[in-house]
Amino acid sequence: MAIGDHREASGPRSPLERALRDRIREDEAAFARSGGPADTLWDHVARVASLAVSLGAEEGLDPEPCRLAGLFHDAGKFAGGRYHDDDRPEEQRSVATLRELAAAHGVPDAQVEPVAEAILQLYRDDPDPTPLAMVLFDADNLDKLGPLGVANFFAKAGLRGGGVSRDLLFQATVELTYARCAPRSLYTAAGRRRAAVRGAQTEAYFRALFDALRDDGLADVQVGEVEHEGLTLVVAAPACACGGALRRSVWEEPGMKCVRVHLRHECAACGEIHELVFCRPRLERAGE
Repeated sequence: MAIGDHREASGPRSPLERALRDRIREDEAAFARSGGPADTLWDHVARVASLAVSLGAEEGLDPEPCRLAGLFHDAGKFAGGRYHDDDRPEEQRSVATLRELAAAHGVPDAQVEPVAEAILQLYRDDPDPTPLAMVLFDADNLDKLGPLGVANFFAKAGLRGGGVSRDLLFQATVELTYARCAPRSLYTAAGRRRAAVRGAQTEAYFRALFDALRDDGLADVQVGEVEHEGLTLVVAAPACACGGALRRSVWEEPGMKCVRVHLRHECAACGEIHELVFCRPRLERAGE
């Protein structure tokens, strides 16, 4: 495979996968036309599918359901060109797309339903997930870590019209916190081993970036750890332009899919406020 040719790595391998790729791209394009930002969802699900197959092999799972779970886990994210515009979870839309396309391509229910159940278990946060659901969860989270995870973090910011802005530097808190927590929050031994490596790579990259910004006189980003209800937040906070001290507050609220952490910074001098909201990592999974 030539450099720059990613077809072997992320291209569809069957008529079913081609139909899924086309559906995802159609839905994403419709969402973009309605004013939403374009994204790269197919590339994400293809990477998760590849990771799921690799993790599944280490955990002794059949590769085909691992691949299907990775490919279809986000298939309903932009279903019909919409994104979270009603109360129906996107995982249910993903399963509906899986069943529809699988039936159209002759995939038997016996192969489809374990994959559908694994996708739904992640939304329901079932206390006793199947091994396939565990592998899918770990693969999805590993895709956000390490050099490629950082690259996609910045790529998504660019697709949304943003650069290395003050807001984005605050947002690094989420990436750093997930990177720190990942080795304790994934299900499988294979996933936790990879998370330890990729999490450290993520932290090292952002710290090098902050050093470069500081050395060039562009931004002074302070990084510190904040303990909150058993969770270590790795907080990135760029100094306020007015030179005032930042006051920080942290609290949690229940959300539709997770407990949501709120992190607010307020400048004591000028009153500027910046607030992040993100899902709390599920640390209770460590050691299961």
